[in-house]
Amino acid sequence: MLRLGIIGCSEIAYRRFMPAVQNVEGIRVIAVAEEYAPAKLANFCADYHLEAETDFKHLIEREDIDALYIPQPPALHYKWAKYALEHGKHVLVEKPSTMCFADTKDLVDTAKKGGLALHENYMFQYHSQIRDIRNLITEGKIGEVRLYRASFGFPMRAQNDFRYKKNLGGGALLDAGGYTVKLATKFLGETVRVDAARLYSLPGFEVDMMGSASLSNEDGVAFQVGFGMDCHYQCLLEVWGSKGKLTANRIFTAPPALEPVITIETAEGKEEIKLSADSHFEHSIERFAEACGDTKTREQNYREILLQASLIDQIRAKNEE
Repeated sequence: MLRLGIIGCSEIAYRRFMPAVQNVEGIRVIAVAEEYAPAKLANFCADYHLEAETDFKHLIEREDIDALYIPQPPALHYKWAKYALEHGKHVLVEKPSTMCFADTKDLVDTAKKGGLALHENYMFQYHSQIRDIRNLITEGKIGEVRLYRASFGFPMRAQNDFRYKKNLGGGALLDAGGYTVKLATKFLGETVRVDAARLYSLPGFEVDMMGSASLSNEDGVAFQVGFGMDCHYQCLLEVWGSKGKLTANRIFTAPPALEPVITIETAEGKEEIKLSADSHFEHSIERFAEACGDTKTREQNYREILLQASLIDQIRAKNEE
């Protein structure tokens, strides 16, 4: 049994992680720590019957905790993931892993040294629709792929949201943009690189609020991404082929009960294909649990985390050119 602690009473921990983890065999959440909001801690523990801690370090150092889930704002991921790894704990960290490639590499190196799992929670990649879409493409439903496009963005949130605060790791690239980049790696593979990118802000904001990038792999297949935090909601993948187009409208955020619908358009007409409902959050937790006990899975996770961090840094660099 993997005994797990949670660093912080965030909304994603309360509303998404806890309902999902209770359906995953072999993991038991023991305690949650919160240093800033006592009322949240009391409610969290009461609702999920967990032990309460008011000190993050104390929770990490507990001998009855094997692993930590870290759903803090991005700027705090490195600090607490590093502390947990140094104390021999496996780490499931919310996306992005850290703010930059150098910090992410340090976490990976620390995890490798200790034989520990480090898992970045881009859960959408574990939804069965990703596999189904890849199969449809392989079957030649739209011919040879000419271009991938992905868009992820949402309307303005509350002004105090961490996404708009530079010191907490805000910005569209690290938030919505990270999803689109991760999706590009799923279809372009490990040779993916960034060819061009632009980030834009808005008056009154200290972080990037929207952006776009063009990526490609060694085979010359292109993947264009767009992302934003003050725009009409988009959660889209389009695959443009030589004989048709495939569209998926809930590629990043499909809830567990939703049966995603894939649209395929060709010269013969339009076809809608209903796919199976799935819980990608549960599958991401399962992948983490697997990595805790399997060296091969851990090594694959390390490579994927480093690739993601490298591409984010590449986008920043291209934006400065």
